[in-house]
Parts: sequence; C-alpha cells; structure tokens
Amino acid sequence: MDLRTDLKMLFRDDDSNSVHSMDDDLESVDSGSTSSPASGKGRVVTGRGITLSTLMNDGIVEAGENVLTVDYLGRNFTADLCKDGKICWTHKNTKEIFNSPSAWAIHIKKLVNPAKKSGCGWASVKYKGKKLDLWKSVWFRKMKLGLPTPELNGNGNHSDGLHLLDEMMQNGGSKESEDFQDLPSPTDRPRAPVSELTRKKSSSSCNRKMGEEEYTQGMMCGSMTKSDQREFQVVKYSSLGKRSSERDHSKLVECLSFSSQGRIQPFTVSITTNCLLVVDFHCHLTTSEVVGYLAGKWDSSTQHMSVLQAFPCRCRLGDKQNAAVVEEEIRRSIALRGLQLIGWYHSHPCSAAQPSLADVECQMEYQIQMKGEGNSYQPCLALVCCPYTLQRPQKESSLKSYWVMPPPECQANRFGVPMTMNFNWQSDIFLTQDVLLEMKCLAEYYKDSADLVWFKETWHKSETFMDKLKGSLSKKFPKDQTDGRLLDYIHNLLL
Repeated sequence: MDLRTDLKMLFRDDDSNSVHSMDDDLESVDSGSTSSPASGKGRVVTGRGITLSTLMNDGIVEAGENVLTVDYLGRNFTADLCKDGKICWTHKNTKEIFNSPSAWAIHIKKLVNPAKKSGCGWASVKYKGKKLDLWKSVWFRKMKLGLPTPELNGNGNHSDGLHLLDEMMQNGGSKESEDFQDLPSPTDRPRAPVSELTRKKSSSSCNRKMGEEEYTQGMMCGSMTKSDQREFQVVKYSSLGKRSSERDHSKLVECLSFSSQGRIQPFTVSITTNCLLVVDFHCHLTTSEVVGYLAGKWDSSTQHMSVLQAFPCRCRLGDKQNAAVVEEEIRRSIALRGLQLIGWYHSHPCSAAQPSLADVECQMEYQIQMKGEGNSYQPCLALVCCPYTLQRPQKESSLKSYWVMPPPECQANRFGVPMTMNFNWQSDIFLTQDVLLEMKCLAEYYKDSADLVWFKETWHKSETFMDKLKGSLSKKFPKDQTDGRLLDYIHNLLL
C-alpha cells in the first residue's frame, strides 16, 4: 500500500447500495402456493414447490417485521414475513400482500424500472440479509441429513436454521448458494502465478528482507485456499459505514454504476489499445502489485478524456529514494510528448478488479489535487487490472476504470463512493516505438527479481503462463500486428 502513497508527486505538482446483478434478468418459476410438502418420514427432497411456508414449517426461517429486503438500482425495500408465509409490504400507508418472493420482487422492480418484465425472487429477496437461495440451500441440507423439525428455543425463536447457516458458512457454503460458492475443482481452476518468491514462501527464507520491502502481494498469490478466497471477497459499498482508521483498508469494494444512483457519467473516456497493451504487459510480469501513470488529453468543451499512453513506474514498494527519480523521469516524458497527466493504474495480481478502500482513498486525494478551478478543472481517472483471475480460466485480464464520487456534506465521515467509468477502446493502427521501449525496459527491470512470474510454468491444463500472457495481450494489438512479429518479440523478451 505504501507504493501508492509514495508515488503521487506528479498529481501534487500538476495542479450503496446494490448494483443491478445478472440475477435480476433471470426468470424463475416460483410457486404461488402456500402449501408445504408433506412432513415426516419418506419425504422426497426436491426443489419443486418450495415456498416460504415450507421454510417456516421446517424451522429455517420465521415470521417477523422487516425481515425481508430487496436491493435494486440503488434503492432498498423492506417487508414483513407473515405467519401464513405471505409477504406484507407497506407502500404509501397501504399494505399490499404477495404470495411469493418473485411476485414481490418483480412488483418492486417494475416500480423502479417500468421496463422490467421478469426477475428471480429467490435470488433477489433477502431474509435477514441473506438471499433466500441460501436459506433454501439450508433447507436442502437439512432434508438430506434427515434432521428432525426443531423445537422453539428458550427465546421463542427457531435456532436450527441459523445453526445450519453458520455451519455452512464455516465450511465454505453450499454449491447452491450464490453468496458462498465453492472454488472450481483443481482440474478446472487456473494456477496462481509462480515465482521464485512464491515457491519459497513456506520456507524461512521467505521471511527475510529482499533488499527492499517484502513482496506481500506476491506472497498472497502463492496459493489460493478457501480462506484466501474470503480475503479477496468484494464487499458492497453500503456495508462500509463510517470511515475508521481501524478498518481493513485492503478490503475490496464493489464499484457502483452511475445509473444505479440515478446519475449519468460525468465525463466520457477513451483509452488507446497501445496504452492498455503496456498496462497489461506490466501487470502480468510480477506476483507483486505494480503501479504507473496515465497520460493523454482532457477536452473541457466536450468533457471527454482521451487516455493515450501509459508510463509504468519501475520502482519497488516502499522505495522512496528511487520513487522521486522515477517520477521526475515520467514527468519529463509526459511533457516531451505534449500530453497531460490524467490518471494512474495499478494491479491486483490475483484478486478482483475492484478498488480496495486504500485505492478509493488515494483516488479521492488525487482528484482533489488535480481538479483545478473553473475552466481549468481536470478530472483524474483510476484503472485497476487483474491479470490472474483464480476463480476461472480467464485468459484476458480483468480491467476496471473508476472514479470516486465524494460523499454528501452531511455524511462527510463516510468513504467516497467508487463509481465505474465506462470507456471506449480506441484501436491503434500502428505499434509505436514507445510501446516496444517500455516492454523492453520492464522486462529488464524484473528479469532478476524474485517475484518475476515464471512464464514456462503451467497456468491451466496444457497452457503456460506465457500462453496466458499472449492471449491477453493479443486482444490489444494494433491493426498492423497481424503477422506474429510482436508475439515473437514478447516471447524473446521473457524466455
């Protein structure tokens, strides 16, 4: 985290809510009947005909006020779960009754978005903060285990459902749960990037200083267990609450869309493929986090930002002495090309392409430093790249461009809101000498580093990390690179 704190001289000198998810577009068949399957021995455990009454009769959930919620396009709705399994929602002092989660969910979504025609109630409605799909999974597990129907505990509340839910969470969840999905099987899961450091991370030599700060991010990427996966879990902005120095600032936060907040994107963005090519190449090289600057043009008349070139920081974590030298070199290079400093990029080697709380705070600070006044106003853009997604064999890197919306003045003690900035890819016709030079310099800088990725190692099935790198970069090649020369150049640089 220190790297982002140290490398910001250029910025200084250059003066929740839930997001609409794919689940909302899936149509499900949800029984409107409130009858429960016959209880007792010999029950057939299937998913058909399960209702809220079923879950209530078997002690998984219980009736209560405001225990059901729906989050949709930045708005939150609550309802009561009645003793007969129906849903009671009060709107404008009028009570409305719904027979099923899907009926309530689609009614809510149509109010917010009249064009909405379908929606999966069990994936959209939450009971006490957890999706009904998860509670249904608890019911499935209980039925398969043949557990007896629980009695009420001393407080008059069902405890069996909560007990099973806690157990499922400790064991990594259920395959039927969207909140706690298991990792794919080892044969289907790509490997984490391998380096000298990650090979030795379990030995005592991993604990020594390697001339500079320890490569903590690289060490985290050495392997990916279920507990590691939880470390990389992305949280909703609405769950953050007030700012606190005690909060874990490495926690990843899901960016919101402007449409979910009833807003439009404040400025448009285009990024050249040559720029993305350098960023992607840089982020693939090491198991440690990397950082760099973005330069281009800002047109105040059209409110459009053109990101034309990337300037990698060939500087290590915590290396304050060399940071000043690197930044001065970048400053001269940007000026020599007649460009403006307009943003920064960094990598999350194995975790999601979403900003951490530290990233959000840094971006907010950069925006303040660069904004200027009146006609001289200039925005600042942030780009995060995840080259090695461990959940699935995704050859192309994940990219997220974001901007931070300040909290309202009345909530100044809250974090800024990370907002997704959609951008257009501007396809370059020619490969520039700047791109080739940056690639060469980066390869030379990392070639003797302990955290350099070993590209000959297997990434997924029969493909190596070099195959993975080439597959991601080839999507960003300029139009004149169709004969394989650039792929050969990259191969020779790294192997």
